This record gives sequence, structure tokens and C-alpha cells, in this order.
Amino acid sequence: MSTDSSAPRFGVDLGGTAIKLGRVEGEQLVSRLEITTPHHAEQCLDAIAAGVRTLADGSPIHQLGIGVPGVISTARLQVSNAPNLEFLEKLPLVAMLRDRLDCPVLLENDANAAAFGEAQIGAGRGVLNFMFITLGTGVGGGVILNGTPFHGPGGMAGEIGHMYTGHQRQCGCGTIGCLEAIASARAMETLAAQQLGRTLSLKELAAAAREGDRDALSVFRTSGLALGIALSQVALLLDLRVFLFGGGGAPALDLLAPHALKEMAKRCFGRCASDFQLTVATLGNDAGIHGAARLI
Repeated sequence: MSTDSSAPRFGVDLGGTAIKLGRVEGEQLVSRLEITTPHHAEQCLDAIAAGVRTLADGSPIHQLGIGVPGVISTARLQVSNAPNLEFLEKLPLVAMLRDRLDCPVLLENDANAAAFGEAQIGAGRGVLNFMFITLGTGVGGGVILNGTPFHGPGGMAGEIGHMYTGHQRQCGCGTIGCLEAIASARAMETLAAQQLGRTLSLKELAAAAREGDRDALSVFRTSGLALGIALSQVALLLDLRVFLFGGGGAPALDLLAPHALKEMAKRCFGRCASDFQLTVATLGNDAGIHGAARLI
């Protein structure tokens, strides 16, 4: 794999609906593509390879990094479990992409890749230990310890979305009380429909809350307190102080954070709200590309 920081790097953020691909030079994302995800293994990998070749535009492809939403095998060669991309499970993805592109391929969980991108050139630069949390269709997480992603022995570290937060709503994973079931962007929209009696996007809900709508504010209070319960458990276990947020729910962090911090101050003995930093990540939807391109 290339150690030349000036050489083009290629990163892929593979999602259930879209594949985002980028060419990174230095700290700049110089070109990117976004294509619909084919839900067939061979077609999906062919599309990725074709997209990378397009971005390379004849230049050498020294290395490809790819972030996938799922549990990555301990050998980092395949996806063990991927609910939104089941057709890729247990396949030798690294070998299949390496054969197509004739270059080293590095595989990572998508949240870990985004966390690593923020650690390298985003809001986490200079922060050795933090957690990156995505508030989107679900709630994902990546933990950075001593500047590198922490995977755990089974590759499942960081799954904050499935921590128990005390409510009685059922999560898509089948259990009751998960953070994802009450604080994901989708969950907040569901809460809004129930409490306000009408369908609102999260952006519309946030606007209503900022204008003082009590029902809208109540949604963010409910979700924010649950978020605080989950963050408290992470803080108590690892003594993390910095939490970065990405995904579609991140722009509403100003409405969630006061409630989360209040709960954290109550639950994390020896610490107060000012000891914690809850911040919107800076790389937006390109964090996964940047992180994947920089995998080592």
C-alpha cells in the first residue's frame, strides 16, 4: 500500500441506497461520484470498481479503502453481518475488489471510517480519544482511542445505537429501549408525527422547535434525555469527554445537547456538563470517504 501522502487515495462509503466514492489528494476531496447501490453482489462490486477507475482517470490506483455498514470480520477481509446489505455477507470482499482493481483493499465499518476521517482532518483532529455518532436512519458509532479506531475482539465496538435507554419502544433489531428507537433522525420524525399529529421532516421539526412550538420542543427533550443516558454510559466506561455528531440528525444537535448534557451531569459522578463537548462533525457526508481513503 502507498505511504506517499501526495499520491491519490481512493475511498468508498458503501450504503444501502447509495455508494459514495472519492479521490483524495492531501486533505482535499478533489473529485467524487455517487451512484445507486445495486443490490446484487457482483453488480455492486463491478459498480465500485468502475467508479474508482473513473475517478483515477488513468492514474495509478495505489490503494482503496471502503467503509461498509455492518460487522467486519476480525481478519478485516469480509462483512460478517450487514442488515442493509445482506447480499454481501460472508463474501471475500477484499479479495473480490482486489482482483477487480489490482491494488490493496482495506475494509472498515462505515461509522469507524467516518470517525477516522474526522480524526484525521475534521473536528476530531488533535483529539486522541473521542466517539463519533451518526444520527440518521439508525444510530451508529465509532470510537477513536489513541488516534485510531477501536474495534473490539469481534469488530462490534461502538454500537451505541443499541444501548438501553429506559423507554419502551421497540427497535428494528427486535429489542426494547434502544437509543436508535428514540433518538435517530427517523425516530424523532416518528415521535413528531405522534405528538404533533402531522408528518414533519426533522428539518421542519427543528424549525418549529426553534420558534417555540412546545410539542416540537418536547420531542427533542425526550430524544435528548435518552441520548444523555447512552452517552453517560460511554463516559463512565471509557472517560470520553468529546462526542462528535454526523448524519441527518446532527444539525438538530443544539436542540438535543442541553438535555443530553443535563442527564450526563446527573449520571457521571465527579464530572459536570462543562467537562463534555458535544459537537457537530465538520466533514458532513464526505467523512466516510475521507476516512476510508486514509485507512492504513
